[in-house]
Amino acid sequence: MLSSQNLSAPTSFSGQRRGAEGSSVTVPEAFAEQVARDPYAIAVTGPAGELSYAGLDADSATVAARLRAHGAGAESPVLLALERSTHVITAMLGVLRAGAAYVPIRTDDPDERILRLARETGASCMVVDSSSATRVPDRDGLSVVHLDETVSPTTPEAGATRLHPGSLAYVMFTSGSTGAPKGVMVTHDDIVRLAKDRRWGNGGHERVLFHSSHAFDAATYEIWTPLLNGGTVVVAPPGYLDAGEFAAVVRRYDVTATFVTASLFTLYASQDPACFAGMREVLSGGEAANPGALESVRDACPGILVSNAYGPTETTTFANHFSLAEGGPAPTPVPIGGPLDGMRSHVLDELLRPVPVGEVGDLYVGGAGVARGYHDRPALTAERFVADPFGSGERLYRTGDLARWNSEGLLEYTGRADDQVKIRGFRIELGEVETALLRRPEVAEAVVLVHRSASGGRQLVGYVVGPNGSPSEQDTDDVREALGRQLPAYMVPQVLVPLETMPLNANGKVDRRALPEPDRAARARDEYVAPRSRVERELAEVFASVLGTEKVG
Repeated sequence: MLSSQNLSAPTSFSGQRRGAEGSSVTVPEAFAEQVARDPYAIAVTGPAGELSYAGLDADSATVAARLRAHGAGAESPVLLALERSTHVITAMLGVLRAGAAYVPIRTDDPDERILRLARETGASCMVVDSSSATRVPDRDGLSVVHLDETVSPTTPEAGATRLHPGSLAYVMFTSGSTGAPKGVMVTHDDIVRLAKDRRWGNGGHERVLFHSSHAFDAATYEIWTPLLNGGTVVVAPPGYLDAGEFAAVVRRYDVTATFVTASLFTLYASQDPACFAGMREVLSGGEAANPGALESVRDACPGILVSNAYGPTETTTFANHFSLAEGGPAPTPVPIGGPLDGMRSHVLDELLRPVPVGEVGDLYVGGAGVARGYHDRPALTAERFVADPFGSGERLYRTGDLARWNSEGLLEYTGRADDQVKIRGFRIELGEVETALLRRPEVAEAVVLVHRSASGGRQLVGYVVGPNGSPSEQDTDDVREALGRQLPAYMVPQVLVPLETMPLNANGKVDRRALPEPDRAARARDEYVAPRSRVERELAEVFASVLGTEKVG
């Protein structure tokens, strides 16, 4: 098996590692090459059936024509609120062929958040299907393209907007430290360079499973890597898949590669490490890798390449890659490896000087894949996308992550330099959650931290002080309910701890170490998830009876 250290150039004088350079075209041009090569090859498959490259070409051309009729044009934002399906792929390609840029939105996002993103982007068009048609925000000037409506085929390319590799392809919103989500602007060149990276050219990425939300940057790899290389996107059924259901999808559709977040990977490894059997490569990332889980899957699935991938949304999904070798224990910590083609990794001190091997510094990423910046946030863009001090003439993205080079020339992730966290693969700025809390009249002060739950997982815990001291239980319940209408569910604290006052240190700042542990009963209550099937209900009743408790989730 190949490991990432075999795919990277030597360390240079600047303390960086550089991947091989590549060339680029626009996404529609790269897709058109595959249509011309084999129009009858299967581009998309899944529970809804198959779609050939020629069929996807025709359907996306129709979507592009409909979008242009609604005014979509050069880099204009188009909201995509769609359930995971073939529609997502058709819509994304259609938006890009219209010259516009897609803005993916989760269908379970609160109405207030969808309206906010519509306003912030200035989107004049939104694409929906039958599962999301009711989620259109009440905003003047927002037209809707419904993909489930029957329309007559149209001549697609008349009046098409001229594209180039640097054109904007999508704006993906992530959690923001200033209290507002920030939209990462990714170009056609960024997407194509990711899709064409030589790591995917080993024959193992011909049938890639699309099972992430299209509003999660992993979908960029899941969709465009197979499509722009003549492969097949395998669309997973909607909703969450447990290890057994995941394995059934892999077998039924001959999936050859997938990406799962580190948390989900660890869960699958504990439930059934053989659920990945039959694939050529499984990528894990989003959080620090679990060495034991990687070993478990590798040993249960002979011949599979188990890899650890790293990259913020701002570097177009992946920036670094490491593959676990056959046999022997996994290294601890598991490296995030070497850079992808055309990318550069730097570990620098506060004066932007390379740190020695083994020393921890700030991780900066440059080269192919570095996004254009943040939508309508010039100050934040200037703060995080900085000039390369090593004379490339390009910019580096300051990831906010801490890392070090090990003795083998591979990167090791060591933590965050700020208060951004990742829980179950979702990136969360604690400042955004705190700001949302402080908008509530019941809250005068707020601090949000991450605590280990009783089951060993991580959860958000909010500490709140009311205008007149400790808020009541009803107040905290009302606050959580209100947050659920403003923020995605994964950003709402599972527990709110009421306080009379915030503990302060000698400098007059909040002493976070002195904040009390959440009440275990409250934590257990808020962690409760109701049984979803007859089998789960029966098991829950048995455990509740044995444990002498009212309910078991």
